[in-house]
Amino acid sequence: MRLNHLLSAVCVVAINVCTPIISHAAVQALASRVIYSGDAKAATLTIRNNSDKAYMVQNWIELGDTPVLDGKVPFVITPPLLKLDSKKETVLRIIYSGNGLATDRESQFWINIQEIPPKPEIENTLQLAVRSKIKLFYRPKQVELELTDAVKQLRWYVEGNTLKLENKSPLFVTIGDLKLNNDNHPVANMNQDMVAPFTSIDVLKSLPKNLSSVSYTYINEYGGNTPMPPVSLK
Repeated sequence: MRLNHLLSAVCVVAINVCTPIISHAAVQALASRVIYSGDAKAATLTIRNNSDKAYMVQNWIELGDTPVLDGKVPFVITPPLLKLDSKKETVLRIIYSGNGLATDRESQFWINIQEIPPKPEIENTLQLAVRSKIKLFYRPKQVELELTDAVKQLRWYVEGNTLKLENKSPLFVTIGDLKLNNDNHPVANMNQDMVAPFTSIDVLKSLPKNLSSVSYTYINEYGGNTPMPPVSLK
């Protein structure tokens, strides 16, 4: 069918793996996560326009896995709207309002980066405007535990036919790759891969009957995969 107007589409990409950029996005975040230290005045995130043309970029923060009493996000991001010239970088600043979040554990939100492409030179063109989503972790200054130590407190166990993971620490932990027994291929689709502080999640259901161990990686502070020793389930 012939198009009589410009078509546009939005592609939403959640970044929670080791790679810090998305190959098909014109505007890219140069980190896969932001950790906001509670004793800092602000956190920053650098974005880059890899396109040959200038792009408008809209930025905002939305709720994540942390419930907020009034439903309002206690952060602002500046600038919320900007023009980013070709091959240029700029720094976004995230500022916490200073109240409303727990002081004994991390809180998690999402940074949204929505690129707005320029008007195409050719009519009847399908354009993709990519929205990137970056995890934002707020870590209170009262929490002094390192992520490497938090991972050591994880407890893997089987309940019924479900592989579960308990996090006894005040930090969020995200699982990267998960392998069952001696399988060389990671599990394709985990039911859940991020466990909040002091909670348990169902990682995988419909387990094989002979499951005796798991091996896994976790996403470290820099967005990379860090391997851990195999865990026996017997």
